[in-house]
Amino acid sequence: MSLLDLFLGALLLLTGFLAVRLKNAVHAALALAANFILVGVVYMLLEARFLGWIQIIVYAGAIMVLFVFVIMLLYAAQAEVGADPLPGLKPLAAAVGVVGFLALTYAFAGAKAPLAAKAASAALAGGTAEALGPLIWQTWLYAVLLVAALLLVATVAAVTILRPGEGGGR
Repeated sequence: MSLLDLFLGALLLLTGFLAVRLKNAVHAALALAANFILVGVVYMLLEARFLGWIQIIVYAGAIMVLFVFVIMLLYAAQAEVGADPLPGLKPLAAAVGVVGFLALTYAFAGAKAPLAAKAASAALAGGTAEALGPLIWQTWLYAVLLVAALLLVATVAAVTILRPGEGGGR
């Protein structure tokens, strides 16, 4: 482990902590963007150049634009925040969260053990799409589908909570 690895690890921890703890949502989003960029740099240092650039372009670019849009939407609705719009769903949400965690744990535990660093670098062939495709769509398929379902449920929940009228917030 080099000094650069330790430095990047410390920066990742710091930006992750700031993204969670900062009170100003815009500052937290900037810390999250810095975290996404640092993760892309780590991927590139691990010889996964394709994955590093995708991390920077998709997450630090497109996803952060979406986050800033949501922050602006929430600030516009901030004056109308009131009581919890869905108070009876907390036990159900906790149960679904536990089931989701167990499903993700099962999915990741069922995958093959990671290769040693040199063998992994050779197997991934520099992180090209050709090398990553079989891993994502064969070895890690169940985990990828579970994460996609988790993101879909989170999006539907956010829209439901912010929706005016019956059952939603505001």
